[in-house]
Order: sequence, then structure tokens, then C-alpha cells
Amino acid sequence: MLFNFYSNSFNQVSKGFAKGLFVVGLLLIGFGTLVWILKEVLAVIAAAIFIAVGFLCCFNAVRVFIGTMKADKHNDDQRDNVRVRIEDNSRL
Repeated sequence: MLFNFYSNSFNQVSKGFAKGLFVVGLLLIGFGTLVWILKEVLAVIAAAIFIAVGFLCCFNAVRVFIGTMKADKHNDDQRDNVRVRIEDNSRL
């Protein structure tokens, strides 16, 4: 005799989760096998990615450094077309 303690919608959600988990498990097994077989190729690809990201970081750092140098040139107290108005509301 089979007892059904849960609703049909909970049963469908559980089956969907189990199917998704099974597919993820199969994908992980496949990727793990590929890494084990092709470790030299994947190591070269990973090294290339690290080198490319390193160059991008250095490029952005140089851009920020040059931007700060340009900002230091314009660090005067007076700016063109800028007026600062101060209202004294302390008497209220």
C-alpha cells in the first residue's frame, strides 16, 4: 500500500529538482573527465586567460594613474564658470 503524504505540486517540484540535479552531476562528471584527459591544453588556456586579464588590469591602472595626474593639474581653487554661493542661515 502506497501512502501519498504530499500534494501533487510538491511531487512535481521534487521530480524537477531531481532531474536538474542529475543533469548537473552528469555535466560535472564530463567536465572532470575532460580536465583529467586534456590537462595540458586547459592549463595553456587558463594561462592565456590570466595573462590577458593581467594586461587589462595594468592598462586600466595606467589609465587611472594618468587621469589622476590630469586631475592634479586642475586642482586650483578657482574653476571656470563656477560660482559658490554661501547662505548664512544661522540667525534663524
